[in-house]
Amino acid sequence: MSSLALSKKCQEMFPNLSCSETSIFRIRKSLKFKYTPPRIRQCLNDLQKDKRLLFANHHKSLETDWKTVIFSDESWFYLNQKRRKIWRMRNEYDNSVWDERKKFGKKVMIWGGIGYRLQTDLIIIDSSVDTETYIHDIIRKSKIIKKANEQYGEWEWIFQQDGARPHTSKKSMDYLQYRCNVLSPWPPNSPDLNPIENLWSIMDKRLKNVQPSNEEEFILEIIRVWEGITWEIIENLVTSMTKRIDLVIDHEGQSINGFF
Repeated sequence: MSSLALSKKCQEMFPNLSCSETSIFRIRKSLKFKYTPPRIRQCLNDLQKDKRLLFANHHKSLETDWKTVIFSDESWFYLNQKRRKIWRMRNEYDNSVWDERKKFGKKVMIWGGIGYRLQTDLIIIDSSVDTETYIHDIIRKSKIIKKANEQYGEWEWIFQQDGARPHTSKKSMDYLQYRCNVLSPWPPNSPDLNPIENLWSIMDKRLKNVQPSNEEEFILEIIRVWEGITWEIIENLVTSMTKRIDLVIDHEGQSINGFF
């Protein structure tokens, strides 16, 4: 409810109470409420909920050390996605109040991985991702296995990826499982479980005010923002997995016995 609507509601319920819109706003601020978009919750069917619960219960029972897990993902960033804001008068139509909007804007696909005290090289993907691209242009080029082995020791860490077909094809899995531990199947439609999704949001906010003149400059800005992410941010995101697992169990139904 808006502060004005809440003020009117209070006056209806308590006629002798004087509670202005300004007072409501001030009280909300003092209680540390923030005016923000709603939290995002995935729209899940029953099977997807069951798989999330199985995944959460499995790792809850194992007491998985998330500090040994490398989280990975692809994401899109859009050039000129964010629109500037201006002061203008009603019915003002000169050229200064318009932005030209193309039907299809430029976009850049990236891949990255993070772990506790670990950050991979950022990979710019300039083609569709298939098994060969995933193995040769992403996994190998990012040096993720080499970096993780140096940081944690060989076979002392776990690689996380979602269930996209190029990730889970037989050839990709054979390649990965010969070189590292792979996290048990990631539950479908569950980007909210992956801490790196929050990192993409942080980067998106930092990129919203950049104004590159072309795609090459935009790529350089994306890399700059990626390399500017602090260890504190990465570590906080990785250690948040324990809370994410608990939220799945608490919010999505009664725990289910059994594991993947």
